[in-house]
Amino acid sequence: MPAKMAPSRLIVHVDREDLYTNLEARIRYLHSFLNFSSKDIEALTSGAKYIKALIPAIVNIVYKKLLQYDITARAFTTRSTSYTGPPPAEDAASASATAAAEQLSEESPQILHRKHFLRAYLAKLCSDPSRLDFWAYLDKVGMMHVGLGRAHPLHVEYVHLGVCLAFIQDVMTEAILSHPRLALPRKIALVKALGKVIWIQNDLMAKWHVRDGDEFRPQGDEEIVIEREGYLNGKKILDGSDDEEEGAANGHTQGSPSRLPRPSSASASASAGSAPTRPFAAMAAGVDGLSIGEKPAGHKTTSAEAA
Repeated sequence: MPAKMAPSRLIVHVDREDLYTNLEARIRYLHSFLNFSSKDIEALTSGAKYIKALIPAIVNIVYKKLLQYDITARAFTTRSTSYTGPPPAEDAASASATAAAEQLSEESPQILHRKHFLRAYLAKLCSDPSRLDFWAYLDKVGMMHVGLGRAHPLHVEYVHLGVCLAFIQDVMTEAILSHPRLALPRKIALVKALGKVIWIQNDLMAKWHVRDGDEFRPQGDEEIVIEREGYLNGKKILDGSDDEEEGAANGHTQGSPSRLPRPSSASASASAGSAPTRPFAAMAAGVDGLSIGEKPAGHKTTSAEAA
């Protein structure tokens, strides 16, 4: 009887339940599929100063776009894109909400407040993606848009979240590719790395909207943890996030909390200390300790980079 031949290709096993119950396992799968590696971390780290210089203009472009459509502008006054009340002529509250959305401008207090957080969020995208809390915060961003994780719930439907991420990626790609001081190889590396991060964020948005994996989710209400905005598991995540500013912008008292469901038992170890704080640090070999604008050992500066 002939011997059974081994498969000619490597088959990587992915546990389906882990994808829905263990954030670290889900992130590892996404990293593997997208070939997210130390090269991407290096591109994000060394290119962060260029991205941060572009962020104010990018934020203005994004909010100009969001205010062009009544359904997205409405979210800044009703905290929901799924308002289904009667037409304005039939309902005073609906008319008031519509009028308030139409009166919003880029200089309105709530828009200035949201710009502040978008600037901090975009800067976060260029921080240290070898740390699990980087990805855990992106997961929390998805959670906060389905009415969870906030003292004052926000409901934004996925169609708007997905297209907004695509618009942000488009604006950032154009800004990077047209940068006068970056060499083409660095532009390509930075665009690729940011694209992977944004698409992982897209997945972490979608996972809170789709019903995939419902059979693995715990039944009943999860225990709620009260946290301030811009925090994850008691740690400040967004640089420049300001709870006092949020209270002023929304008319609430200082320290307005958000409600964060505790991680499930399958993933709690990743944030409780039994797993390493930097579970993806292995891919950052040769990148740790790299300051913004510095190059890894052996990197040769090109004339374009030196310009």
